Formats: sequence, structure tokens, C-alpha cells
Amino acid sequence: MAETSDVFQLIRKKSSAMSKSQRKIANFLESHADTAPFLTVANIAKEVGVGEATVVRFANFLGFSGYTEMQQSLQAQIRKRLTTVERLNLVEDRYPEQQRLAYEILTDDMANIQQTIQTLDIDSFHEAVKRIHEAKSVTVVALRSSYALGYFFAFYLHLLLKNTQLVSDSDTMFEKLAPLDSGDLVVGISFSRYTSRTIQAMNYVRGRGVGTLAITDTHSSPLANVADQYLLAASGLPSFLDSFVAPLSIINALLTAVAGLNKKNISQHLSNMEELWEREGVYRSLSGK
Repeated sequence: MAETSDVFQLIRKKSSAMSKSQRKIANFLESHADTAPFLTVANIAKEVGVGEATVVRFANFLGFSGYTEMQQSLQAQIRKRLTTVERLNLVEDRYPEQQRLAYEILTDDMANIQQTIQTLDIDSFHEAVKRIHEAKSVTVVALRSSYALGYFFAFYLHLLLKNTQLVSDSDTMFEKLAPLDSGDLVVGISFSRYTSRTIQAMNYVRGRGVGTLAITDTHSSPLANVADQYLLAASGLPSFLDSFVAPLSIINALLTAVAGLNKKNISQHLSNMEELWEREGVYRSLSGK
């Protein structure tokens, strides 16, 4: 029996020692957390493109006696989530299609949050908070659909007294990155399908000795491979859309933790900002005036 029965925690702990084939299996399990636990060794081997023996060795690598024990662990981890899905299926004929669709998407978002909790490396999270707090400046690179996450992150980092810039235009990306040095931090945000320019940005600054932090979806993400450190957040939906509920929660957690490290100064700064916003009418008052 593995030291811990949580497959995703074991994947996270041992990801740095994985072979290319093992990373492919880990990525498949993370990306198909609701269906993979019910597949045979042959099924997974076929889907991933490896031999059946490789799947069994992967289970052994994680510390399980074999594939069956790993499969049982995976099934136990999603039992509560499956109960929710089953309840949703029971009302399939009772509600109109659009209402069912809303329930399904909300359920999938909850599943992404749960998967993110299961795979969270708390030591990496604390290190990320420390890096952000100590950085001379923070540059957030978030392109295409990830722009919304990047804007939110950069907006609040600025309120937390961090020297922050957001790179959302690849045309001027290198001009903004060129002045950075080892005292700065670049945070790259990207999810499948990963934007090539974000990966290029991380490679560029890392080669110049600039610290890098990635927020992405799997251990095998190309963004994770070019970052000094990374945090994972599940983003899958059975749709052409990405689900950014879990990534936003990770960002919220980072912001809250960073604020806690400089609470006195930030509290005074936000108090000053409140006075400014009220004086300039930035926000509509409760009285409607």
C-alpha cells in the first residue's frame, strides 16, 4: 500500500522523477479524473499510447502493489463527486434542457475545485506566496482567454502595494520583459490549449535569471516545464470553453496570503484608497447619489 492513498498527491510528490511515459499517464489520470478510475489497464494503455506493463509499473512507481490497488484509490476519491452526478442524472427528465445544462456546468466546476484541492501542493503554495511577497516587481503574462485571470491578478497585486505590470499583448511582450532581472518575478498563466507566446516569455526570462512561477493545469503542462515553480488548477469542461473557477480560487488564495504578510501597510493603503474612491466617485454610493 502506498504511504498515502491519494493518487493525485502521489503524482505531485513524484512528478520530478517521472519518465516521459509516466508523465503521459499522470496527465491522462488528471485530465480524466471521473472516467479513468473505471478503465482497465488495457484501456488506459491504449488511450495514452504506452504498453500495459508501463501502466502497471506506473502504479508501482507511485507505491501501489499494482494497478488494481491504484484503481481502487482513484474510485474512492471520486465517490462523493459521482453521487452528485448521479443525483443530477435523476432529474434529467424533470427539468428543461437549458436548466440541466446549467446544473451540469456548475457540477463540473465543483469537480474542478475538488480536483484542485486534491492536487494542491501546500509547500509550493507557501513558496509561491513568499516569492511574490519578496519580488522587487511582479510581471503577469496572461494571453488570450487567460487575460481575464491575469488582469484580476495584476489589479489586486497593485492594490497590495506590489510593483506590478500585466503583459497581455504579445507584440510588445519582449520590450516589457527585457529590463527584468533576478530580483523580479514573472508569473505565467496558461491552460490547455497553451499559448506559445506565454511559454516563450517564460523561457526568455528564465534564461536571464529572472524568477518564474506558472499557474497551469497539469504536471505535464509545457508551462510547468519552463517554470521554476508551478501551481495546478483544474480547468476542464466538456465544452469549447475553459473553466476558470478553480484557477481564480488559486489566485484568490495567493492574493489573500500575500496580503497577510504585509497587513499593516496594506490596510493603511486600502484605507487611503477608499477615501480617494469616495471623493472621486469611483463607486456608486449605497444611497444612489
